[in-house]
Amino acid sequence: MKKTIAAALTLIALTTGATFAQRGYQYPNNNRAPQYGGPSYDQRDEIQEEIKIDRIDAIVGLSRRQEKQLHKIEDNYDRMQATSRMTPAAFRQLQLRKRQDMLAVLTSAQRDRLFAAQQQQQQYGRRPNGPYGRRG
Repeated sequence: MKKTIAAALTLIALTTGATFAQRGYQYPNNNRAPQYGGPSYDQRDEIQEEIKIDRIDAIVGLSRRQEKQLHKIEDNYDRMQATSRMTPAAFRQLQLRKRQDMLAVLTSAQRDRLFAAQQQQQQYGRRPNGPYGRRG
């Protein structure tokens, strides 16, 4: 009798464990980072582009036409990056062409203001109040 009860309990324990082990997971990709080209990646990329263009606008004062052209350039190069696999050298070359195209939209006075702001950021380590946050 004891052996039968022990065998039945062992059988129940083993079958219960086996059924839990075989249960499927509802969301197998839920713990992964968003894939390139997915909806959340596109939204994040779009927000970053907006921030970059807004920073350029704050520095040089873009016209509405220039903003539209910059957005068009960003979208065009994003499409190029999404549709082709590139080597690191080709990616750098693409980024360089993108930068040149974006600078071509600016007037010479705007370019000078942008370069001056970039030089100032490099000189002070991107701190708005000078080195180490000191004023004056």
